[in-house]
Order: sequence, then structure tokens, then C-alpha cells
Amino acid sequence: MVFFGDGAAAEGSVHEAMNLSGVWKLPLLFVCENNGWAGAQRPEEHCATQHIYKRAEGYNMPGRSVDGNDVEAVYNLSLELLEHCRSGKGPAFMETLTYRMRGHGEQDHQHYVDPMELNAWALKCPIRRYRQALLNVGVLDEVQIQTIEQDAEALVAAAVSFGDASPYPGQDTALTDVFVRLPNA
Repeated sequence: MVFFGDGAAAEGSVHEAMNLSGVWKLPLLFVCENNGWAGAQRPEEHCATQHIYKRAEGYNMPGRSVDGNDVEAVYNLSLELLEHCRSGKGPAFMETLTYRMRGHGEQDHQHYVDPMELNAWALKCPIRRYRQALLNVGVLDEVQIQTIEQDAEALVAAAVSFGDASPYPGQDTALTDVFVRLPNA
């Protein structure tokens, strides 16, 4: 699987990778997170189509779109498209439709975004939606969810503490764990 955003979907390297994957029938799932922004540009300012997944057809691979804020829909479509990839039929393309709730970087305060639009998308938060779905069908109860949230917060706090307490890595580690050697390669 390879992940990229709607802005990167216009880059030549993405198209080259899709083309060669199609030619060589590679078992690769391309996942485009279409979050409605490429830097500070709306899709209509940088993209000739509203449906990026339709580009897959030009590379002889199936392409599908999914509500990127629906956890189960993303999971199910992933399984379906991965089955295609693993069956030897070549690559596939999945476009997840979502929204970028924060700036492109920490320095970007999104002054160009309509606050009403942000508020509307906040109501579609995938975590909140899935939390409610699990409550509705009785998979989890409020106590279990609170425990999960507390455990997650503790893990993040421990990771931040570890990072803050750790020395900066030396230059000699710049290429450590960047490449993988496959057996018999």
C-alpha cells in the first residue's frame, strides 16, 4: 500500500508509479487521501477532475471512492481492493474522501478556510462516528470506551516524554532503518 494526498496525486512520480504498477501487474494498493486541500488550494484550483479515483482506469486498474470518515467502509473497501491486488491482477486505487481539519503544517493556521466548513466536517469525525457506532450496536459500553481513551492518552504521553528526554540522533544514524534487505535478494 502507498498513501498520498490529493495534491500529490498530480505529481509525475505518482503517475509514473501507477503506470509501471499497471504494466508490471504489481500487487500495490494506491490510497489517495482526498482531504479537500493541497497546501492552501481547493481541489478545483489544482485538479481537473472531482474524482481522482477515475484516473486509475488510465493505468488499467480498478479505482473506487469511499467516505474516508467511515471507518468500516474504508476497511471493507481496503479488503476488497487488496484481494484484487493479491490475486495477481495488479494494482488498485482507493480515494478516501475526508477533510483536513488542521493546516498543511504547524505554521499554517488555515485563515483561508471557512470556519463553518470546518465545523460541519468536525461533526463527521471518524473517531466520534465509530465510537457512536460501537456504542449503538453494543460492542462497547461507555466504561470500556473511557478505558480505551485513557490507555491511548497514557501511551501518547509516554511517547512524548520519551521523545522529549531522548538526545537528538547523530548524523551517523541518518540512513539507519531506511532500507530493507529482503531474504535471497
